[in-house]
Amino acid sequence: MRRLRQRAIECFRLCLMTTLLVTGIDRGFADLNRAEAVVLYETGFEPFEGFSPDQDLLGQGGWIARATDLAGDKADAGGNGILATPLTGFSGQYAYIGYNAPQRTADFNLWRPIDLDPVSSPLPFVRFCVSFQIEDSTTEAPFFDNFRWSIYNTEEHRFFSVDFDNDLREVNFILDEKNPAIRPTGFTFENGIPYDLEIDLNLQRNIWSARINGTVIVHPQPISNVGARLSFGDADAVWIIREPGSPGDNYMIFDDYRTTLEPLSDIPPSLEPVGMLNSGAFLVRVIGEPGVTYRLEGSLNFQTWLPIATGTAQSPGGYIDLQDGAASAFPHRNYRAVSLP
Repeated sequence: MRRLRQRAIECFRLCLMTTLLVTGIDRGFADLNRAEAVVLYETGFEPFEGFSPDQDLLGQGGWIARATDLAGDKADAGGNGILATPLTGFSGQYAYIGYNAPQRTADFNLWRPIDLDPVSSPLPFVRFCVSFQIEDSTTEAPFFDNFRWSIYNTEEHRFFSVDFDNDLREVNFILDEKNPAIRPTGFTFENGIPYDLEIDLNLQRNIWSARINGTVIVHPQPISNVGARLSFGDADAVWIIREPGSPGDNYMIFDDYRTTLEPLSDIPPSLEPVGMLNSGAFLVRVIGEPGVTYRLEGSLNFQTWLPIATGTAQSPGGYIDLQDGAASAFPHRNYRAVSLP
């Protein structure tokens, strides 16, 4: 089972202890009979897609790269490639970034251009998905670097990054503020464990959020804080070398890289169980977009869903806590949330 060490695990344990079950995140009314997502680009780095193992990913299948030194000047590309060695959690071939780097290189970006530049409103809803795993440094190169997934617009402006600190093994994020800071998510990761990352970008509302293995790790944040053009240029795999000239031989594996246009108007709600209150009510946190109204629904059989409570997600954070006052009357109950028009 793919794991992410985080506080929500304790919430689910509490939920199970009360014999209640939170499940079935409804994707909103637009999802019930929605059209299929439009794939802008996807790859599993397989031979039938034209990818050759034991060669650099750079230059294959339209993938390009940029490397700079501490002064921001162009540097030589860092380690990258396609591997086919069997690996638990991945199938077939997969890509990697990291492992070795030239002396001057400080950061290295690797990406496949999408160049989606919408010209009319409403702007689209974009979802980026990837499976990844971070391998630790060895005693041969005992240094620890950072790996990131960074989203850029068509003008090469970096909107934000989801950052994985391989020293502290913390998950962070970085916005495009005038003085960008590394912000902790409160989550950590483990080396050698595969994770599924999903990033949703509601370009129309200038809001993004991120999930790992279905758990929200970044609550809704502005895509751009500085008025940058709301387009989707690319999603970059990034290697940040903390001490240029002394990189770790750590690296990030990635596969099932996919970018789609989703027929959604708001970020799908996620549920987190908070726990049973002294009153006997069960508290459920609905995480979505600020200003969107959500209805919590309950079911005993996943077929008949009854309304329980309604509320509007607030800023910041984009979440609302809703109570099921009748929870103690049921041996178990399933929950979902729907966004209302």
